[in-house]
Amino acid sequence: MAESPLLQIEDLRAYLFTRGSVVRAVDGVSFSVNEGETLGLVGESGCGKSMTCLAIMRTLPAPSGRIVAGRIRFQGVDLVGVSEAEMRTYRGRRISMILQDPNTSLNPVLTVGEQVAEPMRWHQQVQGKDLKRRVVEALRRVKIPAPEMRVGDYPHQMSGGMRQRVVGAAALACEPHLLLADEPTTALDATVQAQYLALLKDIQEQAHLAIIFVTHDFGIVAHMCDRVAVMYAGKIVETAPVKALFHHPSHPYTVALLNSVPKLRERVDRLYSIEGEPPPVDQVIPGCSFAPRCPSPEERCSREPPPTMDLGDSHHANCWKLA
Repeated sequence: MAESPLLQIEDLRAYLFTRGSVVRAVDGVSFSVNEGETLGLVGESGCGKSMTCLAIMRTLPAPSGRIVAGRIRFQGVDLVGVSEAEMRTYRGRRISMILQDPNTSLNPVLTVGEQVAEPMRWHQQVQGKDLKRRVVEALRRVKIPAPEMRVGDYPHQMSGGMRQRVVGAAALACEPHLLLADEPTTALDATVQAQYLALLKDIQEQAHLAIIFVTHDFGIVAHMCDRVAVMYAGKIVETAPVKALFHHPSHPYTVALLNSVPKLRERVDRLYSIEGEPPPVDQVIPGCSFAPRCPSPEERCSREPPPTMDLGDSHHANCWKLA
């Protein structure tokens, strides 16, 4: 009998309610993540990747953000239905999140040691010398040099790469089961990025950690991920094992994204770009939301939402051409 997924998202809908409109930021998303697995969440800016992560954490922007439908089953518990007090026992302890900008994640007036210590103090009631020892261990785990000395440093005394490692140390301090990594390498240069990704992979193997990795970079997807979910306009349009996605992309949007990646061995006069723009976030689309930008749409694409087609080997895509 197959084990249940660590995380099971079912028809999740998270909307932002403004005075004049409703933004369907996450509009019927479903996917799962198994223990020890890395799921890549890819798509253009504004497609709902970060909002999906915030919905999982139940930290949508207040007061406008709300989960209006769907389920977030984590270790068999539907997090949509738990109280805020109970949800606090999950955040930082069982589910953690790394944001893309460490400058906004870290408090500039607290030392890095105090910020790494906070989740341990809150969730595990660790105090005194034992707390300091564990903070040093957490910093050493993310390969910060001389952690005994750096615990008293403030964020501004560290480089961007070191600050992102501190954010990682705080997120992993209580040994969570699931890590939401929201473009954690965006602010890093190429060399530091490679080091950070290798570090994250090592920690994942040691702790059997599940990761949802939000990124625009298909190089990171190829290196880090086991499966990929492609998002567009608040919906998942294709999910597949990483090799299947690269070798047999099936949704026109996935094909377009992959074509947008420059090929180093090909000389071209003009780089490929996807024509048009994503639909307005407050607009209700009766059919396929990608139809206006699709290179070869069918008549029904603009009228009816496409079905989810099972292409075998855990590969699914939402497109009328596959029906």
